Parts: sequence; C-alpha cells; structure tokens
Amino acid sequence: MTPAGRRNGNGRSEEDAALERARAAIDALPRRKDQLLPALQEAQHALGWVTREAIEHVHRHTRVPLSEIYATATAYSELRLEAPVPGRWHVCTGVSCDLAGAAALLEAAPERTARIDCQFLCALAPVVVDARERLFGRMTPEALRARLEAEAAAATPQPPVRRRVRSGTRTRRRPS
Repeated sequence: MTPAGRRNGNGRSEEDAALERARAAIDALPRRKDQLLPALQEAQHALGWVTREAIEHVHRHTRVPLSEIYATATAYSELRLEAPVPGRWHVCTGVSCDLAGAAALLEAAPERTARIDCQFLCALAPVVVDARERLFGRMTPEALRARLEAEAAAATPQPPVRRRVRSGTRTRRRPS
C-alpha cells in the first residue's frame, strides 16, 4: 500500500483511487448474497487487502449482515484484514507445515517472516508466501534465507557499471 498522504495528479490519494476501483468492481457484480466472496475478492484485488470501508461497501451492495461478512472474511486465509507489510514473507503454520519445519523457517528470518493460517497446500509443506503473494513449497531455512537475500539484492539499487578504458591499446586498420 502507498502512504496515506501520497497524492496522484488529481489531488486524490492513491488509496482513495484504489478504493474507488474496488467499489466499481463490486458494483459490477449482481446484488445477491451469493456474490459475497467474489465481492471480497474484488476488494482484495483492488486494494491489496480488505479494508473496513470495502467491507461496508460489500455489506451495502450484497445486503449481507456485517457479522456474516466478517465471518466469511476471517474463514478464508486468502483474504487479508490487515494491510500487508512490504517485504514481509508469511510461513504457513498449518499442521502439515508445522510438522515439516515451519518453526525453523520462522526462526531463520524472524524480522522478515510472520505466521499465516493454513494455505491448504499440505503436499508441499512447509509453504511460504512471499511479499508478492507467490507460493513456495518444500522450503528449507537455507532456501528461505537465499530467497530473502536475492530479493534484498534485487531491491537495492546497483551502482552503474563503469566501463574501463584501457590506455595504450591500438586498433589495427584493415587492409583495403
């Protein structure tokens, strides 16, 4: 997410523009109770997470009670009710992942990882979700550290490469 004070060319914040996109996507759905999950998914897609404002808009659009919307939103681990932290990776802590070494992954990089509910990919345990919501299965602490280091290196601006000019070299002319 962008900082709340950041403005685009229209004088509105980028978060306001994203909320408007979410509202438009939700409004495009039929006004039926069975559209609750698609509406929440549209909000998550537009905003990166499901905000209180988005939930209230889903409530008005689908006419589903807020308690049922929150029950649905908390039941699905794919839906976020908190803003994502940039650069934070999530480690699945479901039973299979826990038995396959999720705790070791959390200990491998405690400042860059957080727990997440079961991702239902038990055959690939332990599962890690990166900051861009890509899934990685059968993760080891060493592989996690390597991916985090690669991500940090890619995010760090690299100095421009200077070409070395060698003095004293001559070019030969081709015979004509």
